[in-house]
Amino acid sequence: MKKILLIFVSAIVLFANAYKYVENILGKETYIKYENVIKSALDENSTLKDTLIFLKNNGLINFYFNQIKTIHPTFVFINNNPVFNIKNLYDLLKKMGYYSFYPIKIHKDTNYTITLEMESQSYIDPLDLLNEFEKRGCKLTDIEKNNNFKYIINCQNEKLPDIIKLKEDTQALHNINGIYWIENKDFDKIKISTSRYDFWHPYVVFYDKKLNILNIISTSDLIRKKTFDIPKECKYIKITDSFTKENIKRGIFIKGLK
Repeated sequence: MKKILLIFVSAIVLFANAYKYVENILGKETYIKYENVIKSALDENSTLKDTLIFLKNNGLINFYFNQIKTIHPTFVFINNNPVFNIKNLYDLLKKMGYYSFYPIKIHKDTNYTITLEMESQSYIDPLDLLNEFEKRGCKLTDIEKNNNFKYIINCQNEKLPDIIKLKEDTQALHNINGIYWIENKDFDKIKISTSRYDFWHPYVVFYDKKLNILNIISTSDLIRKKTFDIPKECKYIKITDSFTKENIKRGIFIKGLK
C-alpha cells in the first residue's frame, strides 16, 4: 500500500512540474488561456527541454518585440563557481548573437546570481540557451517569468566547450580570433610555436579546474617558439598575443612534454 501511495505521489509531482514549466515560461495569464490545449497534448512527464520543444512546435511562445527593448535576464547558478559561470555565460550569449550586455546586480551565497542589462529585439530563446549550456556541462533546470526571465542552471559538471586537449604529438591549431584554449591532463611543459611566417609576443595564462589563475606569462619579446612550464593543478591554458591577436590568427603548433 505504501509503495502504491509513493508511486501516486511521484506521479503528481511529475504532473505538476511539467505544467509548472509551461506556466513559468508563458506567464499565468497566457497559461490559463491555453491550459486545456496544453494538458491535452503535453506529456505529464515532460522534461524542461521537451516542454520547450512542445511550446515552439505549437507556436505558443513568441519572444520577439516590435522594437528593440531593454531586458534584464537573471541567471542563478547552482553548484556555483563565479569565474567559470561568467566565462561560459558571456561566451554562449555572444555565440547566440548578444554582444551588448553588462551586469547590474550580483549576489553570491550558496548560489551565484547575476542580472544583466541587455538591448535586444527579443527575449533569449530558452531552447537555444538550454542547448548551449548543455555543451558546457550545465543543465538549465527551470525558467521563471515575471517582468523578465530568471534562469536556474545547475553547473555541477561545468566545462569549457570544444576545447583542445594537450597531447604528446604536435597539434596544428587555427583560430581567426587569435585565442586558443587548451586542456591539460598530466603534462609538465607545453611547447608553443607559430607558423614560419609569424612571430609572436607570448601571453599564456594557466588556470586550475575552477578557472582560478595559477600563473600568467606575458612578454614583449618577439619569438617564434618557446617551451613553458605548466604549474601543478593546471587544468586549462589560454594562449594569445600580448599586443595583437593578428600575430597568431593564422595558427600555432602545440605539444605536451613530460
